[in-house]
Amino acid sequence: MTLRFSNILLLILVWSFSQMVCAQEPMSPNWDAQKIKGVRQLPYPSYNGFPFLTNEWRPGKVEFTNGEISDSLFVRYSSYKDELIYYNTIAGAQINIDKASINGFKFIDVDGRTRTFRKQHFDDYLKGDRYFEILSSGEISLLAYRKVGLTTTPAYHDANGILKNMNYDLNYQFYFYSQEKGYTLVRISQSGLLSKFDKTQQRPIKKLLRKNRIKIGGESSFILAWKAIEKEGYKVVF
Repeated sequence: MTLRFSNILLLILVWSFSQMVCAQEPMSPNWDAQKIKGVRQLPYPSYNGFPFLTNEWRPGKVEFTNGEISDSLFVRYSSYKDELIYYNTIAGAQINIDKASINGFKFIDVDGRTRTFRKQHFDDYLKGDRYFEILSSGEISLLAYRKVGLTTTPAYHDANGILKNMNYDLNYQFYFYSQEKGYTLVRISQSGLLSKFDKTQQRPIKKLLRKNRIKIGGESSFILAWKAIEKEGYKVVF
């Protein structure tokens, strides 16, 4: 009985290892109809919190660097790894799309809003290509980096009774961006917004916000405030 159990256990371990190896192999160019470059998505560690921007797969559109556009995908954005993942219905697998092959993407959220992301090179701390959500586009754009990080917490037991001490926590970052001057970090508050302008402009900007009855209390009101300020020609100080 012990020998039989050992043989079964060995077969299970060999099968599991082969699946892990296959999961990390690049997909064949003919693996799906769109010929999307990518690798099989491996599960993230299970902790409290959520590593994705949305709870479910959303209809999306992806623009690739070769000029091709795929508008028939169901996608999820990983805020934890800054990755775009789509569900391949033919293979029944989740595919992490090669970031180097993407210019940007869009998806429709549960509220019916179209959310647009653009890949840009970030040249500040932790340099590299990132996906930024475009909150407002213009000579100066307002961008959001929808980051989720792992943080240490007091120990807790998960649903399976396993002791853990990590959480997925939101660490969203917001930037004003111009092609000429780059990025400047901004806090989503009235004081954070005003700090991005010359002191001589801050009083008339406050007056403008009162006139438009805009009180900043979150992202939506911050975007409204920025658009009102931008319309009047005030310039962000980088």
